[in-house]
Amino acid sequence: MSVITRTVRAYPIAFFTLLACLFGWALFIAAGLGAGGSPSNLPLGPIIAAAIVAAAMGRAEWRAWGRALIRFRAWWGWYTLAIVAPVVIIAVAVLANSALGAPLPTPSQLAGWTGLLGSFAFMLLFVGIGEEAGWTAFAAPRLLTRYSFLTAWVILSIIRSFWHLPLMLTGDLPWVLGIGGNVGFQFLLLWIFLRGGGVWSIAALWHTVLNTAGGEFIFQMVQEANQARLGVLMTAGYLLLAAVVYFVDRRYLVRAHAG
Repeated sequence: MSVITRTVRAYPIAFFTLLACLFGWALFIAAGLGAGGSPSNLPLGPIIAAAIVAAAMGRAEWRAWGRALIRFRAWWGWYTLAIVAPVVIIAVAVLANSALGAPLPTPSQLAGWTGLLGSFAFMLLFVGIGEEAGWTAFAAPRLLTRYSFLTAWVILSIIRSFWHLPLMLTGDLPWVLGIGGNVGFQFLLLWIFLRGGGVWSIAALWHTVLNTAGGEFIFQMVQEANQARLGVLMTAGYLLLAAVVYFVDRRYLVRAHAG
């Protein structure tokens, strides 16, 4: 066994994070080397990183991750929640933003919903699967095996937020949404992953719906200060919902997953 393989097996989450960022930031790295273009994060970075680290950890770990990826059976209510919750949070944020002075979406803007199916398919493949096969299917179980729910949540929140760092530095993602939004978002995805019996696709669906209905649709209907405020309101919505979930379900989260 090589030194690199032994090191990867000793620190799988650290190497997963390193590789997820390396592949996820590839376009930014290329731009920094003079390749030009308008770089963005590559959402397939986490799944590629997970595949490499799982393979380096041995056949048993590779198969375990593979079995996790093809587990979809869970109570239908969790899948329903993964669709409804992000839509409700977005709707409430839009209404609150309107109360603070932002225009409501016009009928012509809302008519663009017909293009959401294509956006959903793209987001499911590249974001829902590309990211959550790494964050939720690979990293979350390993952290939950070793740490308490809250500690695993903090670590995953740091990793997820750090992965989005280039987008925050370039101004493509507001810092409030990139950090605060990801903290609340990660709590809810980790919670629904546990409550859904360790089925990662529920989290992938939630992420897909969020990006499709939010970033690819509603966020395109407002600009500048109104858009920034909408991001703050969505962040507040996710943090508030995470706090409510923890208050209601804290006994399960603390006692059943005390590390």
